Amino acid sequence: MSLRPGLRAIALGIGMVLAAGPALSQTPKVQTLKAQTLKVGGTGAVTALLDQIGPAFTADTGIALDVVPGMGTSGGISAVGDGKLGVAFSGRPLRDKEVARGLKAVATWRTPFGFVTSRRGPDNFEKARIVAIYRTDRPLWPDGMPLLLHLRPSDESDYIVLGELFPGITDAFQALRKRPDLSVAATDQDNADMAERVKGSLTAATLTQIISEKRDLTFVSIDGVAVTLENYEKGSYPYAKPLYLIAPAAVSPEAQAFIAFLAKPAGEALLRRAGMIAGK
Repeated sequence: MSLRPGLRAIALGIGMVLAAGPALSQTPKVQTLKAQTLKVGGTGAVTALLDQIGPAFTADTGIALDVVPGMGTSGGISAVGDGKLGVAFSGRPLRDKEVARGLKAVATWRTPFGFVTSRRGPDNFEKARIVAIYRTDRPLWPDGMPLLLHLRPSDESDYIVLGELFPGITDAFQALRKRPDLSVAATDQDNADMAERVKGSLTAATLTQIISEKRDLTFVSIDGVAVTLENYEKGSYPYAKPLYLIAPAAVSPEAQAFIAFLAKPAGEALLRRAGMIAGK
């Protein structure tokens, strides 16, 4: 059997190694290149979206995206500061103590934010009535169905945004915490799960989470305007939640590649499909 020139050279090399005998009796250590990986986590609103972005990011850069779920905003920020994540998505601005650790927001997006329910709808709230719903002991939907609430942890970023958008609602939440009959949803996924299970539910959520997780939940219109990205861009639906990408002082090459990918047309298209657009 004849060998092609390339294979003949390889065979000759192997023969020379075998002829060397005892001097090369120990098998040399083979160094392998470790695949590049970027660990990312943070607010649960984007967990499913990150899983969807991962394949496109890897195809573009060769870097694997390792999505760590269930961390939440504060947990994700802390993990970036500790070097356990390359970057994290946050549902709130950095606090002074986090900035003091050298952390920084390297990009900002917005996604429409509102109230979702398991009801098929359509339902509509007047903005002036929203706080009253949370102040009522036993609120009802317009057709008389019980309107059932549940709570989130007191430091949840959704509450910060709700307090800014609907003055007076923070005090209403504090009063609701005294009720032992209300459940608390620890994560964004728990929040959506509870809303799906309960007939007549009402809770707050981002458009990005509802779209990317394909949730069986319906947004309630506010002042007759539907919760869509198009309506937000036109200014007819003014309620949105900012999402920040948090990085350490020294940004790794993998994280730099991720930041750059999200700014590319392919990255922007994936974000937009999930109801996110760049901008403060």
